[in-house]
Amino acid sequence: MKGPKKIEIEVEMEGGKGPLGMMGAEAEDAESEMYDEMAPKGKFTPKGLAPLVKAANALLPLFGQTPDYPSLNEPLTQLPNDLVRVLSMFVAAVDDAIAAEAVGPDMAIVLDGVTDDRALMLIAAKIGALAKDREFKRFLNEPGPAPEANVDEERTPMPEMADEAADSLMMSRM
Repeated sequence: MKGPKKIEIEVEMEGGKGPLGMMGAEAEDAESEMYDEMAPKGKFTPKGLAPLVKAANALLPLFGQTPDYPSLNEPLTQLPNDLVRVLSMFVAAVDDAIAAEAVGPDMAIVLDGVTDDRALMLIAAKIGALAKDREFKRFLNEPGPAPEANVDEERTPMPEMADEAADSLMMSRM
């Protein structure tokens, strides 16, 4: 008796080549473009950027991430996409916490209309307060809602049968 046949499959993915690599690259480009569009634009100096990065690094551990966002020491006209991604994560969590009444609506973080250091410092103050807020920490540590089971209501459930009946049904189908 011969052993199983050995089948070799080559998948070309290096450098984004091949269909799977292209989809991944296209998805990354789309995501980057999305964060680029939502990134606050204006006149930002280290005076406003430093407190924002410091506050973000204080809150990141609550999300299971290392607090290693690098400092921004140069003036910018747009926040970097990776910082916008972090801030978007915070925005979503705070919105959920507000909806669950774990924090007040005054803690909402809004990125729209941020154009200067003053707005960055306001966001930094809120993020810093959230990093110390017991209710927010408790909210983040609560398990999320269980996903709903995908139930097809049009299907009729199989009637309960005795083991012997189920066995005979299975044997009759063989």
